[in-house]
Amino acid sequence: MPRKKNSSNSSEPRYSPAPSKANAAKAADTTPKNGEPKLPPATSAAVALIAALRHSDADAARDAATSLGALGDANAVEPLIQVLSNRDGYYHAVVRAAAAVSLGQLGDGRAVEPLINAIQDSLAEPSAEAIRALGAIGDSRAVNPLIDVIRNPNGFFSPTARRAAVGALSRLQFDERAAAELLTVSTNPWEDPVIRQAAIDIIGSSAKKPAKD
Repeated sequence: MPRKKNSSNSSEPRYSPAPSKANAAKAADTTPKNGEPKLPPATSAAVALIAALRHSDADAARDAATSLGALGDANAVEPLIQVLSNRDGYYHAVVRAAAAVSLGQLGDGRAVEPLINAIQDSLAEPSAEAIRALGAIGDSRAVNPLIDVIRNPNGFFSPTARRAAVGALSRLQFDERAAAELLTVSTNPWEDPVIRQAAIDIIGSSAKKPAKD
């Protein structure tokens, strides 16, 4: 199969072997598992898009992942988590990134732990989108992992991921740990100037907001 130029700086091919019928059916299976909430049946549009997540063309699979976020069907959460987790190594980085964005849009708490794990994705785009999605969901379980991204003790995270983590913490300032970290970043003279300024801007913007009764 031909390969397209990878715009995400990944060496992963945009085309993957066509999924088997069994795998496609598994991806489209929206039956609740033990402990999962009972959901209404998936719409026909959701079923088709879930099956398309394993399309052999990464661009088509990415578009399906993006459309599932816009569709707003909660039955898409588990299939998108499967994409994000990528346990079989099938999904291209652009598909994983799109799945993270859509999970953030869907705002389902089931996605929080998988998104935290996806922060460690070896490629910057899925990692950064997982970070942004955690900010969008706004669950306090993400605070410490996001702080770890900002502090970056092992040098693993790119500046893009660190800036995304600052932005995500801005949406979690109801948690005192998030607010304290943003203050630390904003006053650290050794911090990356762009990241420091992002924290300063966030704190300034928060200060201008009227207090809630």
